Amino acid sequence: MGFDIIGKKARNRKGEYFRSNGWWWRPLWKYAYEACNDILTEKDLENGGFNDGHFIDSDKATRIAVRLEHLLNQGEVKKYAEERQGKLDNMPDEVCDFCHGTGERNDIAPKQKCNRCKGQGKARPWICYYPFDEENVKEFIEFCKNSGGFEIW
Repeated sequence: MGFDIIGKKARNRKGEYFRSNGWWWRPLWKYAYEACNDILTEKDLENGGFNDGHFIDSDKATRIAVRLEHLLNQGEVKKYAEERQGKLDNMPDEVCDFCHGTGERNDIAPKQKCNRCKGQGKARPWICYYPFDEENVKEFIEFCKNSGGFEIW
């Protein structure tokens, strides 16, 4: 599933459209909320995780861009990304939720090797598949600056 973030009154091409698949969008939107929890509401956080057209007005979009750019320039985005990755890297594998630790799936075909854990019975926690990096934040900043507000689809 992907997220199409559509600028409502784009000033230029950078503000027209921001595309992110679900794996990249959710950590980015969570970070934006954590960094801007005096700008974004809990409703914005929750509704921003769905493809239902949640609207962020121009004032909020501009304030998000200013805040994130400040954090980027202060090295805080890089620090967050590194600390987050360190935590993910140190998470232990979990019992595979597809095969329940058996290494085999019987829901697809009898005695089928599990495609999630590759037959090992353990797999990385799902959160480990949700990446976050500075470059994605930079692109989102440019979009927010130029979007004139946006809808999340």
